[in-house]
Amino acid sequence: MKNKILLSVSIAMAALLSLATSKPNKPNIVLILSDDAGYADFSFQSNRFITTPNIDRIAREGVKFTDAYVTAAVCAPSRAGLLTGINQPEFGNVDNYIKGVKYTIPQADYGIPQNIKLIGDYLHPLGYKNGIIGKWHEGFSKPYHPNSRGFDYFWGFLWGSSQYFPGKAVEVEENGRPVDPASIPYMTDAIGDHALDFIEKEQNNPFFLYVSFNAVHSPLQSKTEDLEKYKEQFSDERKLNNAAMTHSLDHNVGRIYAQLEKLDLLDNTIVIFLNDNGGETKHIRADNYPLRGHKSEPYEGGIRVPMAMRWPAKIKAGTVCHAIVSSLDILPTILTEAGGKLPKKPLLKGENLFEKAAQNADREDDRALYWLISHDEGAIRQGDWKLVFESDKAPQLFNLRKDIGETTDVSKTESKKYRKLLTRYDRWKSTLPPKRFMPLREREGSVD
Repeated sequence: MKNKILLSVSIAMAALLSLATSKPNKPNIVLILSDDAGYADFSFQSNRFITTPNIDRIAREGVKFTDAYVTAAVCAPSRAGLLTGINQPEFGNVDNYIKGVKYTIPQADYGIPQNIKLIGDYLHPLGYKNGIIGKWHEGFSKPYHPNSRGFDYFWGFLWGSSQYFPGKAVEVEENGRPVDPASIPYMTDAIGDHALDFIEKEQNNPFFLYVSFNAVHSPLQSKTEDLEKYKEQFSDERKLNNAAMTHSLDHNVGRIYAQLEKLDLLDNTIVIFLNDNGGETKHIRADNYPLRGHKSEPYEGGIRVPMAMRWPAKIKAGTVCHAIVSSLDILPTILTEAGGKLPKKPLLKGENLFEKAAQNADREDDRALYWLISHDEGAIRQGDWKLVFESDKAPQLFNLRKDIGETTDVSKTESKKYRKLLTRYDRWKSTLPPKRFMPLREREGSVD
């Protein structure tokens, strides 16, 4: 009898130990964001630049979204929309926040409003450990710091850019504590290193990891060995540096992939990749082909981005989805898959990306997306049609199915569609609160 009791206790303890060390059933989420890259600058998008096999793998083993958008044409407001699932003009965040520019609010008051939840706030009650590695750009003082906004762990920088070279990065911190610049290698590698560390540490918990690369945002600073790989291919120094920095970015995405595979987490991890806004063409020579425009503009080249997602539990490998999708869809998608319920207030207007990919919905989707960016420029897209508002110009109407490059304004010949979209946009704009802050005087040429 005693032996039977001991055996039963042993079996029970073994079961508990196994449960404690087993991988989580809830999916992990790794959200990878690149910075300022062009629409055509990854090889799952085009063959116009360099090969990016690790980023391509996300699309090859999952879904590529051809008509994917972010909510702003510059960094900080775009990230605010991504992290909240709310189009950021709807809570007053429209302009970028750039070092060296004076604003109508002090630096300590800048950030996403305190009454707005971020992704981590939704995932915490579901048992998730949340980390951000890299660029924040959503506030500086304690109430707006990542560790106060749903992230258990933060390693990175609060401003919108950083030096890349070893020992040169400034104002990098780890959970609020300054990091010695001498301890930091090349920044893209450093972000990769800390992403790997976070994954290993949290491998037995469901986790959300936001890997917020600053590559390929300026300054153009590349590793010598990466420059050597492409010096025969590119004579333009800026394009050469962009290639080298893109290579480093892709390499570190591969390292994250390898870590997930090594720890047997890959197939239970939702991996999402996208860029934060349209490509920056002046300083880094990003390529937005075949789109018109660039970062900071309401044309497609400012707001339409490369985007791919992988999770074999829900996505068939090699899927190409032509539905209109948005960075606003990411929060409700992962919240639903994590077992959470979408809040009734605020109303998250995003849609489930897995359902979009499964349906392989076409561009004829009647969904409407809205943009309001600096200088009261903006746009509305509904189905194939897009109305663009640019400073000192009458609104322009484009049919994106026939004219993806926005070359021909058809507002005169499609007057009924023009009036319908104009009315709808004006109605949306009339619901917006006042801007929370504005630049008093912009630094010349600033699009940080």
